[in-house]
Amino acid sequence: MSGFGRIGIVGVGLIGASIGLRARGCGYDVIGFDAAPAHLAHGQRLGAIDASAPSLLALAKECETLVLALPIEQTVAALHELRACALEAELVIDVASVKGPVVEAAAGLHAFVGTHPIAGSERSGPEAAQADLFVGRTWAYVPAVHTFDRRAIAFIEAMGAAPVPIDAAEHDRIVAATSHLPQMLSVALGEHLCALLRNDSALALSGTGVRSMTRLGASAWSVWRGILASNGPNVAQEVRLLAAILASVADEIALGDLDALDRRFADAARADARLRANDSGAPRVS
Repeated sequence: MSGFGRIGIVGVGLIGASIGLRARGCGYDVIGFDAAPAHLAHGQRLGAIDASAPSLLALAKECETLVLALPIEQTVAALHELRACALEAELVIDVASVKGPVVEAAAGLHAFVGTHPIAGSERSGPEAAQADLFVGRTWAYVPAVHTFDRRAIAFIEAMGAAPVPIDAAEHDRIVAATSHLPQMLSVALGEHLCALLRNDSALALSGTGVRSMTRLGASAWSVWRGILASNGPNVAQEVRLLAAILASVADEIALGDLDALDRRFADAARADARLRANDSGAPRVS
């Protein structure tokens, strides 16, 4: 990992602290800024950052590489703040899971490349950070100016990830189905089961299958609020499509249409096989 100078991380949560751990493990100085003092203190104890800065702009002035590891609304606000100053960083990236509003907010910002690592967890905060979180994972980026693309690609590869270029609108359309829809399905299932699981017998009869389906329901609303607000039309469309499938499944079960259900199971098995073949590490979510 070479050529990135001092690295600044805005937002020392799961993703930011994981980037910091990886960067410091490669010998880089890492400075952090976070509106939550506890995150800064925890990140420093973990070894994710060497020191902290008092503000976003103070951090930006100290670093050659700046990483915005914030929820989507805060990322957009930070980009507006950075556009108003004379930024001299050699590379600025974000890691938000919606790219359209980010790229729009960053228009004209020197050295910016919008990115999204396809890695994460339903857990949040620096205590969930892992130095190898991105190893073997896809890390999408929205092509910008060629010079900065090369720097972003080098940074992504230094994190152990595989860089994948993609248009912002196409990215948002796809992750609505592959990331945001699974989150909403888990939330809906958890809400559906919440009252039932107060029953001890129901709890005793709940195995690993239902646990794996509801795991994402533990994700922080503070993160997902901005995602759903920013990518709402795409996510709403995917939820409606899935709702239509579920309605058809209910009809097929009620009518005893086992052939139709057999075809659905076959399609689901093919999808699972493709995902397993594409997964080079332990299950993680975006």
